[in-house]
Formats: sequence, structure tokens, C-alpha cells
Amino acid sequence: MPSAELLDQASGLRRLLGRQVPFHACAVFGTEPSLKAMALASLAYALARRGESVAVLDEMESPHNVATQYGLAPRHRLADVLHGRSMLDKAVVEAPGDVRLLLTGPLAGVLNHMSDAAWDRRLDDLIHAVGNQGWLMVNAQMGAKPSALAASCAHRLLVLPDKKSAITEAYALLKTAHKLRPDGRWHVLIMDQREPSSSEGLFANLADTAQRFLGVHLEWFGAVPQDEKLAQSVRLMRPLLEVAPDCAGSLAFKALAEVAGAWTGGDAMGAREFWQRTYLLGRIVSGTAGVKSRDAELDWQYG
Repeated sequence: MPSAELLDQASGLRRLLGRQVPFHACAVFGTEPSLKAMALASLAYALARRGESVAVLDEMESPHNVATQYGLAPRHRLADVLHGRSMLDKAVVEAPGDVRLLLTGPLAGVLNHMSDAAWDRRLDDLIHAVGNQGWLMVNAQMGAKPSALAASCAHRLLVLPDKKSAITEAYALLKTAHKLRPDGRWHVLIMDQREPSSSEGLFANLADTAQRFLGVHLEWFGAVPQDEKLAQSVRLMRPLLEVAPDCAGSLAFKALAEVAGAWTGGDAMGAREFWQRTYLLGRIVSGTAGVKSRDAELDWQYG
């Protein structure tokens, strides 16, 4: 694993040179909400420290959300903004490490009732708020079907504990997300790794099942070892890399940020395309567009 010094030097060089990066939209799923939120908060912080522009759309509510991991309690949500009850600059908050955080609230009903003209008036503000380059990460709501935000992401990250018992729930989650949008890339992150053989075995088992029954290819992203500093960062409601920048968990997240920075594939889309997809898919799922579910899946698969 790269040393903390080398990783920090690489981040500093990228900042100095003002490196431009493509737009990445990544939905984060998981079988344990708090573990998923902690992993997302740490990865977002590591990406930002790497020199990336990072925005997090948080669909979860306290205490199982990224906002809680950062010690924040935003009062305004994206749903309030789209309803006209709040301004976007009040809803977007600055999180540690220059990460921008936006709680979404329930969007299905809002998108259901918005007109195309009203959406177009909000679109430029949304693009400005999340940026048109770097990372947009969605802390996906756990439910019967993924949200329009999560389904609009070309990359999906599945966060799992290093437990064999997680496989059944993880497969059900994959099946639900795959049904709504069959394309996209899946990456798997194992948290609280006991030893390499255990996490590798868990991934191999799930990857084989997903390929055999869903035709879904899972990509190994990495593992974060068991580290007492992880629990400490949760108690302090501060990012792990801020609490203990040189601990094993922090070094793992810094290395993961380097790996994610090299992600390619998926849709070559920008922020405008992401938000347009979210709006259209939200209306399709709500039924207002009069498109059957199977038609929507084919639209996603074939563009």
C-alpha cells in the first residue's frame, strides 16, 4: 500500500497543476446503512484531499447518513428547493475536506408534479451546485427500488461487511438495482476486513452468483482492514482521515481514492446529462410519463 507521504505528495502535485478530471456519478449501496455512510464519507474526503471536486447527494436521514458522519445537520433539502420552499445555496453545505453535501429528501413526489419548464429553470442551478467535473456521489436510499438519482449513476459502489451472511442481502440489492437499470459498472468494497482470504472469498462467491443469475459483472474495488480508529471517527463524527490520517484505515481509503480516480467506462456523460436522466427517470418511475416499466428498462439499456 502506498505510504501516507507519497499519497499526500501526489495530491499536492495535482492541486498545484490544477488537474481537470471528468465527471463521475457514483451511487453507493450497502447492506448496513451506517457502514455504507461511513465508507462513503471517508472515500469522499479522500477524493477531495486527492484534489478532486466532490459533491455528495445524501438520500438517507440521520443517524444513518453521511451528514451525521461529518457532524452536520442541514435544515434544508433538495426536495424543499424543487418545491420552491428554500434556496439551493442554503441546502448545499460545506462538509470537511471541501466536500459539498446536499440532503435530498424524498424526490419522487416532487419530480412527479414538476413541469418541464419548472425543471429547466432549476437545471443550471443544480449543475452549478454540484459542479460539471469531478465526483457526484449518491448515498442511495434503501428500499424496494433504487431512486432516480441512484439509477442515473453510471458507476455503482456496493459496500459490504466482511461477513458471509451479507451475501443474501447483497444479492437482493443487486437484483433490485439491476432490474431498473441493467447497464452501468458495479464495484465492490469490503469493510472491516479480517484477513485477505475472507474478503476475497466473499467477493468471489457474490461475483459468481451475480454473474450466473443476473448477468452482472462485479469488479473488485478493494478492502479496508479492521481498525479501531474507524469506530473512534464515528463517535467523534469526524472523517477518519482527519482523526487519524496515518492509521491503516486512512491509508486504505487514500489508496482507494487513487484507484477510483482511474475509473473509466460507463456513460461518458456530464452533469447536465445526469440531472436530465434523473428528472426523466423520476417521472417514468412515478408513472406520469405513461411509459411501462419494461420500456423504461430498455430505454436505459439501449440509450
